[in-house]
Amino acid sequence: MLKLLKSLIQPADKAPQKESIRVATDFEPVALVLHPDTEMPLPVWEAMTAAIGEDWSRERRDAFCTAAAGQWLLALCSTLPEGYRIHESDDFLLLSALEDRPAHVLLRFCQSARRRIVANLGDAAVARGDGKHVVLVFDDDQTYYDYIAHYYPEGGEYAMSAGMFVHAGYGHFALYEGDMERMQPVIAHELTHCLLSHLRIPAWLNEGMAVNTEHGLFPYLADPRNSLYSPNEVKAKHAAFWNPDTIQEFWSGKSFLRPDDGNMLSYDLAKRITATAARDEASFLAFLRQADIADAGLSAEGCLGYPMEHLVLVMLGEGDWRPAPERWSEGVERGQFRVRRSAGYSARDSFNAT
Repeated sequence: MLKLLKSLIQPADKAPQKESIRVATDFEPVALVLHPDTEMPLPVWEAMTAAIGEDWSRERRDAFCTAAAGQWLLALCSTLPEGYRIHESDDFLLLSALEDRPAHVLLRFCQSARRRIVANLGDAAVARGDGKHVVLVFDDDQTYYDYIAHYYPEGGEYAMSAGMFVHAGYGHFALYEGDMERMQPVIAHELTHCLLSHLRIPAWLNEGMAVNTEHGLFPYLADPRNSLYSPNEVKAKHAAFWNPDTIQEFWSGKSFLRPDDGNMLSYDLAKRITATAARDEASFLAFLRQADIADAGLSAEGCLGYPMEHLVLVMLGEGDWRPAPERWSEGVERGQFRVRRSAGYSARDSFNAT
C-alpha cells in the first residue's frame, strides 16, 4: 500500500494519549436561532455565526462555535427519547444514548482516527477553528432517517445509508447505533470527508480518499473474501462497464449516483486510481490541494507529472479515458449527494452517504 495511506494500517500508538472525556450538561450561552418548521431542532447557522467578530482569534472563534453546537445538541437532546446525552472529548461532541463505556470507546476512536488522518494529510486537512466535530448517533435507524429527512426535498426518496457527513451549516456526522465494528468504519469514512471539506476536490478524489482511509484503518473491509464478487468478476465488470461515455460520468461524479453496478464500480475505480496517484506522496498532496471539481483535477495534472488518463489506463487498458469537462452537460458532483433541503433552506447543500 502507498506510503501516504499505508501508515493508517499501522497499529495505534503504543502509549495512546489520555483522552479527556466527560458528560457535557451545559455550554457557554449562545443565542440559539432555530428554523420554525422542522421536526427536530435545526439552527439557522448563518444568523448565529453573524456574532463572530472579524478580529476574533482562532481560539475564540473555535470556543464560540463549540458553544453554539453544544446549545444545539442540548435542544436536540430535549426532543429525543430519554437516555440521550452529550459526551465531550478534546475534538468531538457526541450525542447518543450510549452508556459511558461505549461512548468513551467511540470517542477515543474518533480522536485516534483524527490524529492519524491529519498526520497523513498534513496541511491539506482542514484546521480546527470552527468548533468541535459533532457526531450524532441515533438509537435506531428510524430516528436516523427521520433526522436526515430534513436534508431531502419534501416527498423525495433518499438513499439507504449507514451514516453520512452533513456538509451544511455546522458540518456534522449522523449515523445510527450498532456495534463498534460497524460504526467505526463509517466514522473513519465520513471524518475523511470532513477533513477535506474545505477543498474543491472532485467526487472521484473525495471518495477515493475516504474509501482508502476506511480500508487503511480496517483492512478486513478490503479483503476480497468479504466482497460480493471475486477479483476476476470485478475486473470483468469494469471492462464491460467503462467506455468513453461512462468514464465522463465518472470524472464528473455522476456515476456515483447510478442505481446500477456503475455505483459500485465508481467507488472501486476511485479507490484504485487514488491509491495509484498517491504512490508519490509529495506530488499527490500537491495535486490534492489544487484539484478542482470543475474539471476533475485536469488543470492540476501537472502536479502528478503525467496525464490524468494514465491513472485509468493502468486499470482499464488503452482507451479514450481523458476527462472532457466540456461534455458534462449535467454538471458535476463532489462525492456528496446534492439535494435541495426542506425546512427553509433555499441553497443546494451536500452530504456524503456511506
